[in-house]
Amino acid sequence: MIPIRLELTNFLAYKNPAPLDFTGIHVAVLTGENGAGKSSLLDALTWALWGRARARTDAELIHSGQSEMRVEFMFALGDQHYRVVRAKRAKGGGGVLDFQILNAEGKWAGLAEATIPKTQDKITQTLRLNYETFVNSAYLMQGKADEFTAKRPTERKQVLSEILGIQEWERYEDRAKQKVKDIDSQLARLAEMLRDIETELGRQSDYERELTDAQTKVIEVAARLREAESGWAQIESARQALVTLQKQVDDLDKRLRDAEKELAALDHDLREAQSRADSATINRDLEAAQNRLTQLEARETERETATRTRQHQGELAAQLRGENEAAKLEADTLKKRVETLQTATEPRCPTCGQPLSESERATLVAELNTEVEARRERYRVNQAQLKTLADEQAGLDKTLTLLNADLRDKPNLIKRLADLQAALVQAAEAAEKIAGLTERRHRWFTSIESDREQLNQLDAQAEQYNRILRDSAVKQRALDTLRNEDTLTKAKMGAAQQRLASLTGLAKQRDSKRAEHTRLADERGLYDELRDAFGKKGVPALMIEAAVPEIEASANALLNRMTNGRMHLRFQTQKETQAGETRETLDIQISDELGTRAYEMYSGGEAFRVNFAVRLALSQLLARRAGTQLQTLIVDEGFGVLDASGRERLVEAIHAAQGDFQRILVVTHLDELKDAFPARIEITKGPNGSEIAVM
Repeated sequence: MIPIRLELTNFLAYKNPAPLDFTGIHVAVLTGENGAGKSSLLDALTWALWGRARARTDAELIHSGQSEMRVEFMFALGDQHYRVVRAKRAKGGGGVLDFQILNAEGKWAGLAEATIPKTQDKITQTLRLNYETFVNSAYLMQGKADEFTAKRPTERKQVLSEILGIQEWERYEDRAKQKVKDIDSQLARLAEMLRDIETELGRQSDYERELTDAQTKVIEVAARLREAESGWAQIESARQALVTLQKQVDDLDKRLRDAEKELAALDHDLREAQSRADSATINRDLEAAQNRLTQLEARETERETATRTRQHQGELAAQLRGENEAAKLEADTLKKRVETLQTATEPRCPTCGQPLSESERATLVAELNTEVEARRERYRVNQAQLKTLADEQAGLDKTLTLLNADLRDKPNLIKRLADLQAALVQAAEAAEKIAGLTERRHRWFTSIESDREQLNQLDAQAEQYNRILRDSAVKQRALDTLRNEDTLTKAKMGAAQQRLASLTGLAKQRDSKRAEHTRLADERGLYDELRDAFGKKGVPALMIEAAVPEIEASANALLNRMTNGRMHLRFQTQKETQAGETRETLDIQISDELGTRAYEMYSGGEAFRVNFAVRLALSQLLARRAGTQLQTLIVDEGFGVLDASGRERLVEAIHAAQGDFQRILVVTHLDELKDAFPARIEITKGPNGSEIAVM
């Protein structure tokens, strides 16, 4: 992994600095006053790649007062260029992780998975390096230069295993273990199958005895079944005959029903013809109808006379009522003149104005009263006559009502006469038809009697067949029982034959299974050996044993430069326990002018020299391993614990190691080291966050 470009937004001390371009940088020093953000650049790199930094939470990495941060990191790995973009919001916990590759067309293509954890796994798999291995080898983090040497011996060995890619051997071991487990499962199944086969082969004599018994039983049951089937054939024959007979009976029943319907229709037609042929009755009815019609015609004449009388009386009554109204009006007028004359005081007529004496007035009044009385008399006479007319009219109305009631039957009577006259004509025809109907009725009756006789004969035959079939249900059950028994005995015989026949196949199968068992046992032995070879005491142990001298040589070469040959280290990979057993370990023994002591007995500058030498040796080892392709070394501070001579030797050691790395970044705040390296990355504080400058 070779850094190419780093772009920050609101990350720790940085708000929006210019991107850091690593192009052309081989060995560079990161300088700046304390707190300017030198180590923050390295935190940005590890946070972009693994989401890990020195802070406890991501929220602590966001620039003060800002709501989100973003880091974009471009790096090379082999011949490919990759870009990782990671962002985080202060509130809500939302995050972004994108992983891209530069394709042949010079465009970025997405490699990200559906979720952040899956994308992170893909980045780690691409790097073939996790965060812990990185900070224990290629990255000497500030204040944690002893990240590897300060670990327990077993943890050191685990880190070394990861650097050497021994995890792959662990996967090989797991696969070998799984293969052994699978083979054991197959062997167990084969052993069980072989036991079952041997058990089955041991039953051969039992199967032979079962076959003999079954064959005897089959012969016995077959004889009884043939006898039962012979008796059943008679029943089947009777049943078939009864079916045919029943069809004939059904046909006769239908023919009888049809004939009886035809006979009933003929009886009806005959009765109707006989009734129509009765001309004497028709003549009597015709004479009675004609007499009644004569009576009705006389009544109709009577109704016409009564109607005219009633009309005349009505006209007379209307005239009398008109005369009475006129007489009453005239009497009222005369009475008013009498009253006027009687009340007048002057000797003059009040109506005409002529001179009128008292005697003349009296005479005139008497005459007028006589006229009034005459009109009243005429009114009384007319009223008496009106009453008489009213009584006569009521009598006439009653008579007309009765006449009208009688005459309402006249239309029906006329139609009745016409019908009777027509019936009289048809009676002759009906008389001729009766002879033909009587002949037909005789033929149908004879046919019905013949069919009934035949039906009785068929019923007698059916009774004979029914007697034969009466016990058929019992015989059917007995036959079914025998057939089932025959089937079962044959099935038992077949099963016995099949079991005996299968023993031959089982014997062959036993040989095949034994051969397969032997083959799997041999294969299991092979995978047992592979499991041991892939285990911690196998190839991985050999790899560690082979790598330890290489690490010792590289570390001692650096220690020799930094201590002027005064210090020497050695890794101890095994040690004997108090119980006398050998245990895997990775202890560090340091030799100097005072003797040999464990690493834990050193501190200060001496411990830092050892830490740096071991870490740089691990980084060189990791850089030389093709599996990880690590080509970057980062040294963050640590110079402060060394004297001037020690710092000078440390710088020389870094320069000596530059052939193993494409990028070496050294972080320091010491001014005397700014010019010790060919390139310098200057970090300066500003009001809007720290800024980056490459010099």
